[in-house]
Amino acid sequence: MRILSIDTSGSVCGAAVVDSAAGLLSCASVNLDAVKSAHSAYLMTIIEFILKEAALDVRDMDAFAVVVGPGSFTGLRVGIATVNGLCYATGKPAAAVSSLEALAWNFPFAACPVCAIIDARQGEVYAAVFEWSDGGFNTIVGHQILSIPDLLAMRVLNKGRVIFTGGGVNAHKFAITGALGGAAFFLEADKTHISPYVVGTLGLKMAARGEFVHELRPVYIRMPLAVARLKSAGG
Repeated sequence: MRILSIDTSGSVCGAAVVDSAAGLLSCASVNLDAVKSAHSAYLMTIIEFILKEAALDVRDMDAFAVVVGPGSFTGLRVGIATVNGLCYATGKPAAAVSSLEALAWNFPFAACPVCAIIDARQGEVYAAVFEWSDGGFNTIVGHQILSIPDLLAMRVLNKGRVIFTGGGVNAHKFAITGALGGAAFFLEADKTHISPYVVGTLGLKMAARGEFVHELRPVYIRMPLAVARLKSAGG
């Protein structure tokens, strides 16, 4: 099976073509913070590039995989709308991948829990905790939005070593270190971003189990601020 995978959930816009037999066929990403641009300006160009590098057409894909959140509200909509369009055009199915689980997969075979955090602003993070077992990650703390003190008070994070990953690391590293000391591990900078290859690999695993979605929807966890303000105003 061959999958085109996309991630637009954070500051990196990326896509990959992954094959269940041959592995990674092509991959490309752009750090949007560095180029001061938006996902919509690069995503289709990246898709065209990786398909050309793999000598394939979008119709050669058996399925698509996209990160559905949590993450950037605008970025998620761009990626999901793109994949919805590709599914409609090709008649192929799509798999919905969690951003937090994809981050955890930067550390397969981890000997300690992996805590994935994405900055949600207002002093909060989107967070989940995973543990490696039997060739995959088990979710031991499900996706939720938490203040940093509430996150660091979790019992599972106070039993020993913990790997922290995700865009929330840079924003809250001082607080994490202050609470957990040397038990908190922060690894290479590139391990705080989602790999499009990982998204494709997770998509293949989901496809093998028949876990496709008929309609992709973003997983926000927190309501977008503009919508919350409208609701509070009675709109």
